[in-house]
Amino acid sequence: MDIILVAGLWMGGWAWYEVAPALEQAGHRPIPLTLPGMESADSDRSSIALSDHVEAVVAAIDAAPGEQVILVGHSAGAGIVYAAADARPDRVARLILIGGFPTADGDPLLRGYEPRGADLPLPDWADFDEADLRDLGEGGMTAFRAYAVPSPAGVVTGIQHLHDDRRHDIPVTAVATEYSVADLQSWIAAGAEPVQEFTRLRDVTYVDLPTGHWPQLTKPQQLARVILAQPPLGDGTIEPEVETISAAAFHASEGVEDWRVLYWGAHAFFRADSLSHGARLVAAIVPVAESLGHFPDIDLRPEGVFVKTFSRRDGGLSRADAELAASVSRAARELGLEPDPSALTVIGIAVAQGPDAHVRPFWTAALGYDPLGAEDAVDPLRRNPHVWFHPLEPPKSGRGRTHIDISVPRDQVEARVAAALAAGGRLADDSHAPEWWTLTSPDNHGVDIAAWTDDSDFAG
Repeated sequence: MDIILVAGLWMGGWAWYEVAPALEQAGHRPIPLTLPGMESADSDRSSIALSDHVEAVVAAIDAAPGEQVILVGHSAGAGIVYAAADARPDRVARLILIGGFPTADGDPLLRGYEPRGADLPLPDWADFDEADLRDLGEGGMTAFRAYAVPSPAGVVTGIQHLHDDRRHDIPVTAVATEYSVADLQSWIAAGAEPVQEFTRLRDVTYVDLPTGHWPQLTKPQQLARVILAQPPLGDGTIEPEVETISAAAFHASEGVEDWRVLYWGAHAFFRADSLSHGARLVAAIVPVAESLGHFPDIDLRPEGVFVKTFSRRDGGLSRADAELAASVSRAARELGLEPDPSALTVIGIAVAQGPDAHVRPFWTAALGYDPLGAEDAVDPLRRNPHVWFHPLEPPKSGRGRTHIDISVPRDQVEARVAAALAAGGRLADDSHAPEWWTLTSPDNHGVDIAAWTDDSDFAG
């Protein structure tokens, strides 16, 4: 089914970069919209009205080949998709409103914002409540501000115009994020003005998704699961999420001494006498993985076998990873393959971009990668280096810079740094050691050698 995704203020289609692939993987067709005036910071927003945004969603509904679509509106986008549903009530199977409310006829889309001329820029973070910013973190705030585009003033202050009461019959799912379902229902019962349109809707499902105001960035996989659980996409049941554990908890598990936690999972390398010797380990891993229902990435070479656990696209670890790792190590010992953690290295590419550049779509397309979260792009088959995008400091318009991130085991990192320095490198910054060291090559290319992943208490 077609799922039309409309983000709130300061966001375009980029906001759904991790949610959309999850919906597509489930067999649906996500359509993330970038509404008029939201293409870039340089777009002309002086004549953009609320009706322009509503008409853009209606046009997406009309272009969809199926009989019905799902409309997903986040924050201010909730009022916009509600108006689009009013225009095409027979084409909308369900409305999913995330951290936002259906705007009633005759009301402005939003209250409480003061645009600057034709624009409403993203405010300072201090202007938001702590609950809004929950789970976003400094990295998320930096990335969001780098990608944010001012919203058109005419949209924010525009008056909602609704005409067809059949919209009240469309099933609605209200997803509570920085507030709870209990909060929302109490506001409705108390007659709070912004939420009174809920009282006119005949079929409302309420779902809690505890996080901040931007779950596309802070809880994208959980948000995708919520969307996929809503009828007619699902039966309303949300499958339990895989519980993540920290690197420290992984290393505390029994039988995982051969393994190291680097970027994107737990890794091990087992030395073999020959290709056929290594292939025997691969053959032994397959039935173990099938019995556990948990499958690793395996790279067979004449020198040995690389094995990496895989629970989540973001590299988060689970108890199943530890159980699988211990089973693989037992099989390796029985076959006489020795672990060699010194062979473990995971490479990443960090791309720093200027304030007027949004380069992730280019790199994602050029590499054939998938976007991940707000800042990364990854090989969908997990073979090649991941790419991390972040603002250039200090900002320089029209300029960019790259450096290499090297993730190595904690017990190997100091030797790796020493080797790089002995080979002509220069220590540029050790203020974050022993988490990571920043080095430069003799011709001044930057490298970060990091070991923080290997004993971190963070659970992704």
